[in-house]
Amino acid sequence: MNHDTIASGRFACTAARVFDGEHTLADHAVMVENGVVSAVVPQCSLPEGVPLWHEPDSTILPGLIDTHVHFMRWQGPLFLAHGVTTIRDVGNDLEWILARRSEWEEHLWPRILCVGPLLDGEKPGHTIVSRRCTDAADAVAAVRETAAAGVDGIKLYDRLKTEWLAGMVREGHAAGCKVSMHCSESGVLVAGRAGVDEFFHLDGILADIWPAHPAGWLNVWGTPELSHTWDRQRKVADAIRDLGMTATPTLAYWDSQWRIRTAEHLCSEQMRHVPSPIVESQGTQPADPVASAQWLRALHAAEKFVGLLLERGVPLLAGSDVPCGAVPTGLSLWRELALLVEAGLSPTQALRAATSTAATFMGQSHLGRLRPGSTADMVVVRGNPMARIPETPAIAVVIRHGVVHRPDDLLVAAETAVSTLKDEPWGIQLALHQARSAASGKS
Repeated sequence: MNHDTIASGRFACTAARVFDGEHTLADHAVMVENGVVSAVVPQCSLPEGVPLWHEPDSTILPGLIDTHVHFMRWQGPLFLAHGVTTIRDVGNDLEWILARRSEWEEHLWPRILCVGPLLDGEKPGHTIVSRRCTDAADAVAAVRETAAAGVDGIKLYDRLKTEWLAGMVREGHAAGCKVSMHCSESGVLVAGRAGVDEFFHLDGILADIWPAHPAGWLNVWGTPELSHTWDRQRKVADAIRDLGMTATPTLAYWDSQWRIRTAEHLCSEQMRHVPSPIVESQGTQPADPVASAQWLRALHAAEKFVGLLLERGVPLLAGSDVPCGAVPTGLSLWRELALLVEAGLSPTQALRAATSTAATFMGQSHLGRLRPGSTADMVVVRGNPMARIPETPAIAVVIRHGVVHRPDDLLVAAETAVSTLKDEPWGIQLALHQARSAASGKS
C-alpha cells in the first residue's frame, strides 16, 4: 500500500522486529486504531484489509522519552524527527511551560510533561526559571503551590537548605508527585534520606564519596585521585539502592563538556540544528586540551559509577539535559543511550531507560510500551538497535498519537520555524548567564 495514504485512523505497522518496551518480538505487527495501539500480533495473524505500513530490516520501538529537558519551541520538531515523542521538562517558568504542555498536540512537538520551576534557595542560580524559597515554611508552600498548578512532578534545586528537604518531600508526596533533585554539596544520600525519589547528573555524589575533594564541579571526577574512592563508591551505590532512589545521570551532558573544549566540536553537520545563541551561551569554550582530557576522564569515571548502580538494580532513566552543552536536540537522547551502553547497560536495558522504565517512574502507563491500550507513539528505525545503539539512527518514520510523520519533513519544519528564543524563559536565562560571564571576564 502507498505509505502516503496512511495518516491516521486504523492501520498496522510491520517490520523485522518489534521492541514493545520490554522484549523483542520477531515478525510482529503493531495495530493502531484512533491513536491507540489495539493489538501487537504475529504478522501472519493480521486481519485482511488492514492498511499496512511495512519497513523491511527495521525495528519498531515505542516513542522515546527524554526525561531531562529544558524545553524551548525550536526543539519540538527536532525531538520528533529523532523519534522522541515525549519529553519531561525539569525546570522552567511555571505558567509558560504549563501553556506549552496544553498545546503540544497543535504543533510538531513531542508530548510534554513538566515539573514547573526549579524550587531553589534564597539566592537561586537560575533566576528566570526558579521559585525562590526564603525559609522552611516558604519551601513547603512552594511545593504545595507548584503541585496545585497540576504539574507532573516536583524538582528541588541545589541551593535549598538540607533541613528543608524532608518537609518539601512530604508535601510533594502528599500531592501525589514524585520529587526529584539536582543535589547540592550536602550529597545525594542526604536527599535520599529526606525521601527524594530521583537525583540528576550524579551531582552531589562527590560529597558522599570524597568529602575532601578538590575545588571544582563534575570535572573533579576526572582527577586521578578519584580512584582512591572506589570502595566508598561501592558503599554509596549500596546506600542509593537501599534508599530506593532512581538515577538520571545525563551522561550526554558530561560527554558534551569534553567535546566543547575541542576545536572541532562546532564543525559537525549535526550542530547546524542548534541555534547560534545556544551555541554561544553553551557550546563555545576556548580550546583547552588539558580541561578536555579531564572532562573525558570524568565521563569515564561517571560511567563506572553508573555501572555500580546498574549492578545493584538502581533504576536508571535516560535524559539528555538539552540545551545544556549545546548537544543536538533529539540526537542527544540517542547519544545518551549509547553512553549508557558504555556504562554497562545492554542496548535493550538502555532502550527501556527511554521507554518503559521512564514511563513507569513518571506514572504514565500508557506511554513507553507497545501493548493494547497504549498511546500509539512509535518510531521505526532501520537496523537493529537492540544489537547496537546507533548515535545517528536512520529513522524511517515517527508516529505520534497515531499520526505518521516523516523525519525529513520535521527537519524542514525545524529549519523554517520562526525563532522565539529571545522571548522564552530559557532563552532569557541563557542570555543572562552569558552576560554575567562576559562581565565577570572583564572584571
